[in-house]
Amino acid sequence: MGEKQGIAIGIALQTQVLKVCPIHNQLFCNDEKITDDENLARVFAVAIELVRRHRPYAEVFHHSSRELIYLLSYTIGTAPETCPDCLAPRSRRLSGRSSVDYAFR
Repeated sequence: MGEKQGIAIGIALQTQVLKVCPIHNQLFCNDEKITDDENLARVFAVAIELVRRHRPYAEVFHHSSRELIYLLSYTIGTAPETCPDCLAPRSRRLSGRSSVDYAFR
């Protein structure tokens, strides 16, 4: 992962638009936060503020908050809705059980 991508992911995690699965350490989208326009506006406001006021971020993004906003949009938009590793094992487990297995849970 590059430095720019790391910054974008850090902002998305800090603003809780992305989450990390505590079991598999995989990124996924926090649907509660992403569907709210106010939360997305906060994410972009944080990005703009970092590029304007914090020299390391400004230098990495060449003093262009637009580049960081595009990267954030891409990062959030391509994140899976849930942890992909949590879904895969569950699907395999469910397909191998009969209705009797569920009756005794």
